[in-house]
Amino acid sequence: MTTPEHPDDFLHDLRRRSAAEDGVFWVNDDLLAVFEPEAAQRISRTNWRGFVMPDRGLDLLRGRRSPVVPWVHVRTAWLAQLHRLADVSHRAALTDRMRQVMDARLGERVDLVTLAQDTAIRSLLPCALSGLTPRETEWIVRDLDQKLLRLIDRSPGDGPAHRLRFAAVQARAGLVVRRVLRARAAGRRPRECDLADPFVDLLPQLGMDRALNVVTTVLTAIGGPPGSAAAAVLYEWVRQPEWARRVTAELGGLDTAAFLEAPTKAAPLTHRFVKETLRMWSPPLLLVRQARQAFDVGGITLDAGRGYLMSPHMIHRDHRVWKDADTFDPDRFLAGAPHGPAGRDSYVPFGWTPKKCVGAALGTFQLMALCRLMSTRYHLTVPNPARITMAFRFAPVPQDFHGVLTPRRPSGSGPRGQHSPHGT
Repeated sequence: MTTPEHPDDFLHDLRRRSAAEDGVFWVNDDLLAVFEPEAAQRISRTNWRGFVMPDRGLDLLRGRRSPVVPWVHVRTAWLAQLHRLADVSHRAALTDRMRQVMDARLGERVDLVTLAQDTAIRSLLPCALSGLTPRETEWIVRDLDQKLLRLIDRSPGDGPAHRLRFAAVQARAGLVVRRVLRARAAGRRPRECDLADPFVDLLPQLGMDRALNVVTTVLTAIGGPPGSAAAAVLYEWVRQPEWARRVTAELGGLDTAAFLEAPTKAAPLTHRFVKETLRMWSPPLLLVRQARQAFDVGGITLDAGRGYLMSPHMIHRDHRVWKDADTFDPDRFLAGAPHGPAGRDSYVPFGWTPKKCVGAALGTFQLMALCRLMSTRYHLTVPNPARITMAFRFAPVPQDFHGVLTPRRPSGSGPRGQHSPHGT
């Protein structure tokens, strides 16, 4: 979907129309908005049932069909690897990679959106594609960075020279992925516990172009939403000092092994803080899909081939399904809270099944790990946090969000034995 010239106004208009038209309405002649929770879940579930990978490029040229690979097989392969990546050693390694990126910027005045994105990308990359040389890593990161810039920058650059550089970096990153998959298949590189590795065994069925597409899908997934969510966590960290103190109190004395083993169980308050941040600022804001068959949605017929628009953000800010929808309050996720989710379909920060993000648990852990680093290792100083605003690009993006990270002093070492968990 093309980013509107004024996305904040566009989103405001969508919210107004959704409230007036019960969440289902035509945005234009070719795009149906589906912001009603149950309808969004139903159309997503039905539209992706039986979806298979497209035919290989070479087979298309030769006018023949490729071996059928159902999309559910791809998801199953990812889920199996994600189960392995959820063990304590991999969680500890992920946290350590986050720490290395943030340690390198200690004492500097940094753009916290950029820092959050860099921390997310570089810590998650080995989960998606590991065993890379430093040079290969930089090509992948450059490709992800330039794609991200197009999404969050109002003026990311244009013109023939810019487009040529963009294509060249993208092609080089694609060559890295192809080289890694071929080398693993031939035994020239070791197999790795990452989200690319299952498709080495599926190369004969998939073909290289479809395998490249699958791995690129994973890389794209780590190159935007996780960093945007991390920036939102830092945004709420400085905007909600009382919650920052409560999270710090919970995590400050928590045993590392207990946190890595079962973070949501060991730190339920922190989990609520992360969940509420995702409710308020879910990335991406809008998702455009194409109907693979005709649907009846709220009395409106959506023909096959036409587009529909979905949005976790719109559902999460809907006053018909959330009480005080625009108020930040993690305690709405306490059992029985009167202002909690109205139903299972009302909280969808990772999308809708069967296309729901398979990395939901990994993403949640990373955000909780960021909270733990902020509670135990770093002190963040941000001048005038009340003046920071959110702008809407592909995701909510804090504007003019700069600050300084310094090492956190042990409790009791500051003046009168006190310290602030957030810094203002």
